[in-house]
Amino acid sequence: MSTPDDGTDDAGGELGYAEAMTELEGILDELEGDHLDVDVLAERVRRASELIKLCRTRISRAQDDVNRIVTDLEVFESELGGAAPVDGDEDELEGDVAAHEGDELF
Repeated sequence: MSTPDDGTDDAGGELGYAEAMTELEGILDELEGDHLDVDVLAERVRRASELIKLCRTRISRAQDDVNRIVTDLEVFESELGGAAPVDGDEDELEGDVAAHEGDELF
């Protein structure tokens, strides 16, 4: 079983972004309060630093993944022969998108 200070969850995996943010918010609440023991202060600041690094890493990975996916889609489109919409089709496509913006996917 993992501890809150080791950066993993109970399943043995790395702590998720949402869980890290929740823990970070809790630490921030503690730091903003007057009831934090001075002996615990350095430990909370150290843990907050670890969580911030974890969140930044997660954001960076997600950004890299999105960039890779966009690049892959652009390559796929170019391999299809530049199937970009012609002048009149672009406005039609925007109208279709606008018509379905409120639709739920699931």
